[in-house]
Amino acid sequence: MKKLITILGILFATVVYADHENDFGQYYFQQVPSLCGSQNTINNYLIHYKFKPFNLSLGREGMDAEGNPVYMITYYVNEDKTESAAVIDVPDGRESCILFHTFDLTSPNQ
Repeated sequence: MKKLITILGILFATVVYADHENDFGQYYFQQVPSLCGSQNTINNYLIHYKFKPFNLSLGREGMDAEGNPVYMITYYVNEDKTESAAVIDVPDGRESCILFHTFDLTSPNQ
């Protein structure tokens, strides 16, 4: 019984990456650090750093333009346009996640 528990523990503690092949080539999922919290907490972070929403878009099921919406990305830029952040929200979710907060923002159109 002890061996079975040990084996199950090792199996469940192992990180698994799925490789996928498509017309674009091989790609894989990566663990990306993000900052998550209640929607109110994330909103307070954005206010503190003086971010304003710049644009938003929907992530759709199966990465298909006709798929059902499964998440929303809001892209933020700070007041002096030197920093950016992206926040992901899911329908009926109680939390949001900041996918990145970057600095030294430049635009190729400037």
